[in-house]
Amino acid sequence: MPIVHGLERRFEGRVDFFYLHVGEPRTSQAREQLGYVATPQIMLLNPRGQKVREWIGIVDEPTLAAGLEALARR
Repeated sequence: MPIVHGLERRFEGRVDFFYLHVGEPRTSQAREQLGYVATPQIMLLNPRGQKVREWIGIVDEPTLAAGLEALARR
């Protein structure tokens, strides 16, 4: 998702990004723990790893940026 990669640069140092790939066995445990069900699916996690926001499907940049900004302020 090009939007996510652009926001990753914008929020560098304030929000950590990680990617879970459906076909990657190494991420299966994390996908299961987080309840990953669809592609694309974006989850915002607090520093304790708890979900604070989630979108399933395509998300526009302003919506995602607002969610990231709120997360960065926590």
